[in-house]
Amino acid sequence: MDSSILVPAGAAILPMLIILVMINALRHAEGLRRRKSPFNRDFLRPAGFSLQRRLEELQLELALSFGFGLFVPLWFYSMWLSVQKWNPDAAGLELAMLYMVAGVGGFLFLLSRTLYNYRSLRAIRMGLDGELATGQELDRLMRHGCRIFHDVPAAGSNIDHVVIGPTGVLAVETKAQLRSDRGRGAEDATVLFDGHRLSFPSHSDTGYLDKAGRQAKWLSNWLRARLGEDVPVTPVLSLPGWFVDRRGDGSVSVVNPKEAAKLLQGSSVLDRKRQELIAFQLERACRADPPRQVNRSA
Repeated sequence: MDSSILVPAGAAILPMLIILVMINALRHAEGLRRRKSPFNRDFLRPAGFSLQRRLEELQLELALSFGFGLFVPLWFYSMWLSVQKWNPDAAGLELAMLYMVAGVGGFLFLLSRTLYNYRSLRAIRMGLDGELATGQELDRLMRHGCRIFHDVPAAGSNIDHVVIGPTGVLAVETKAQLRSDRGRGAEDATVLFDGHRLSFPSHSDTGYLDKAGRQAKWLSNWLRARLGEDVPVTPVLSLPGWFVDRRGDGSVSVVNPKEAAKLLQGSSVLDRKRQELIAFQLERACRADPPRQVNRSA
């Protein structure tokens, strides 16, 4: 292929390379400045911290896949026109088909990524709203002397909320479940819990209960390793926006987060000292949100 065909491609790629170099140069220059944030301590993780970070990543991915999806066909078309201008003899049918396949293929690939990112974005927004709703209700328990931690890092995952109070430690898993509107009022918003299974109007589920139980067990083992004593942890499943019809008792407590105060009922099992020891360990684990600053090492 004649080397003159590469000139349009270079003209299209060169501006993007210049922009990338400039961005990296600016980042390097910012890092050299001797500036520090006034905050010398990492922040506690807020409710939905992990989902917020993932949401930010998905928003960027969606913008890029959508933008490049619109740009790629035009880019190959402009290259074809440029080849015709620079070297008409080389602009044959074979090259036209190559550009067409590349343009259509790139567009379809980025279109599929855009649709995937959009669906993922909607699901994460739903989950984030659920964690925020539960977190706001659990924060009210601080009036009863409880300590609340959100988005506690766990092995390969995170525990949405942990409550420490006189009646013990609660590991709260939140699930935001969409409701179908069939015109039946409260019946469409009620989930039946028989102690072993959740029965929603459209389906049944046990996975949510299993996950809540596993996380509570993990947290109990984690606290035992750090405190040298057994710390019972009660698993709780929060279903914001749902009425819970309890028809049996199980190892997992299922609640609407507005009923959070009911979780504190029972005899006192943790004195203030043990509560503070547990809170100290959890606070160390949850201070994982660094302040936004120019140069942490300066």
